[in-house]
Amino acid sequence: MTKKTKKILMTGSGGFVGKNILPYLRSNGFEVVAPRSKNFDFTDTAAVQNLLKQEKPDILLLAGFYGINDVKNIAKDIYEVNLKIFNNFVDNFPSNKHIFTFGSGAEFNKAYPIIKAKESELGKNIPQDLYGNAKYKISEEIKKHPNVYNLRLFGVYGPGELESRFPTHAIKQNLAGQAITIRQNVFFDYLWTSDLCKIVLEFLNNPPSERFINLTPTKSISLEEISNIVNEISPFKSQIITAKSGLANEYSGDNTLLCQLLPNLIFTTYKEGIKQLYQYLKNEVSLQPPQN
Repeated sequence: MTKKTKKILMTGSGGFVGKNILPYLRSNGFEVVAPRSKNFDFTDTAAVQNLLKQEKPDILLLAGFYGINDVKNIAKDIYEVNLKIFNNFVDNFPSNKHIFTFGSGAEFNKAYPIIKAKESELGKNIPQDLYGNAKYKISEEIKKHPNVYNLRLFGVYGPGELESRFPTHAIKQNLAGQAITIRQNVFFDYLWTSDLCKIVLEFLNNPPSERFINLTPTKSISLEEISNIVNEISPFKSQIITAKSGLANEYSGDNTLLCQLLPNLIFTTYKEGIKQLYQYLKNEVSLQPPQN
């Protein structure tokens, strides 16, 4: 008997993370329906109900909600908008089917150092900023639904990330023959996009026994270390300029639970990931038309 292809309904396919995950899932045997927020109002309850009835997905992957800038543009509260979207899907999807969402390390409150935060530490320091508070409140909502999983991201890097994200910023400065500028050095957890895709695929195929999981590498890295790796890879050696001395608040998570759930998981090293991103951006630059 031929195995039935599972259908995923995915939001956030136009964002950085979504653009990497969508083709990966399709290339690994999933049928993925990916409506875009620019064409579909996820806050419209009736529209979401009709979408679910029409598509009849096996799994929901809520890979994107509204961010701060989106909410400013529509003049609504970030939490209320995202809660509405969350409830539209959760309330109208069978409770025996799985829903996966992406959380954020900002749930632990970025006003303070977040140092290898464990899943169990959530709520010890409630964030007050709009984004972190909204993400935290959504986590509280997720606890009420046993079929919903929060895959919590800290930092993700790879092809297609915003130019303001530090790995791409550092590489582009270097490729332009300029200094790499850092406002203040800080330690982050950066997960390579391919590693994220593999983890998500594994959990979609085999839903985990835990519902709140930090998706983050074992090792953290500082912005200065990233800059040094860029210089090591590139024939041009950029000057590294750090504007402010000392360290800013660390932003890292504990991945013990993730490694227990996926004992064979191997993370791409920072050097290998940055090397791949360097080659991608170098090729991107070389393909651009000459400037007049």
